[in-house]
Amino acid sequence: MNNGADPSAQKADNPRLSVSASDRRAGHYSQQLAPVLGFGPEKGLYNFTVVTALLDIGRGSWSNNQERGYNTYLLYMQRMLRLDVNMVVFVEPKGRPFIDWMRRGRTSRTHVVDVSFKALPYYRYRDQFAAIMESESYKEGNELYSSGKAEATSPEYDIIQLSKFYFMDRSVQENFFNTSYFIWLDAGYGHGADVHPKDGVWLPQNLFEHADQLTFIERAPGALYYESSKDRLHKMSINIIAGLFFGGGGQVVQEAYRRQQKELDRWLKHGIVDDDQTMYMMLYYQDPAMFHLVSGDWSDVFTLFNTH
Repeated sequence: MNNGADPSAQKADNPRLSVSASDRRAGHYSQQLAPVLGFGPEKGLYNFTVVTALLDIGRGSWSNNQERGYNTYLLYMQRMLRLDVNMVVFVEPKGRPFIDWMRRGRTSRTHVVDVSFKALPYYRYRDQFAAIMESESYKEGNELYSSGKAEATSPEYDIIQLSKFYFMDRSVQENFFNTSYFIWLDAGYGHGADVHPKDGVWLPQNLFEHADQLTFIERAPGALYYESSKDRLHKMSINIIAGLFFGGGGQVVQEAYRRQQKELDRWLKHGIVDDDQTMYMMLYYQDPAMFHLVSGDWSDVFTLFNTH
């Protein structure tokens, strides 16, 4: 453990970010963003790895009140980047200066992976996703499509959401920090709200003892409530197994990625496409023992899983 501040803490320049006018009108930013000071001496727990990613899928130009610019997501990401943890960040080159600046003082606890959206394994399904979304059978009775939700109208959105297991699997394989437990946390978790530990220290609870399972937050009324409707979940506007956070040991993470690929093959064969949260529910129905579901809501990650 390095008990001194990282020398890089004073070297990086502050990248200038601006929030688009549309994001300001829509309220997609916070006036009270995280402090931008460098890290001091190490005080966290470093036996696990947090994985996240941020790629630009053009959401800044979306309509139907779903637009959020890339810089807005970087601003959201400030709070997450202040976590005093081992962190793997998959990001496009244009986002790297901001990541480097926010993580100054923790460069030894940070691994940034340059990646492009088109290089993601699931990008090869982009045209199939689009064709399914345009089919009449998919549109029929689809609450998500009729309300213009991204899950049913944007192939790019579903590709990036379904890629979370890919990012986790790759982090397990390369294991940059030699840990056995891995946590996914959305880059924009909290959307600028004050839901992260103020000092950045995360001392996990109710996670490591379930390392052979995937731990997720389960929102009411629970996954079992919808099991009888599982064949049409991809047309229902529900969010039960929250995809913004999950954790597990390396072995179960890799097994989940393998099973997701098998389920995705089934989806494409039957004209189904949706985001990660429906995927998690389908995998849960196939093997409930693989999951450790904890009752909670979107903003409860550090209430449920932090002892600090």
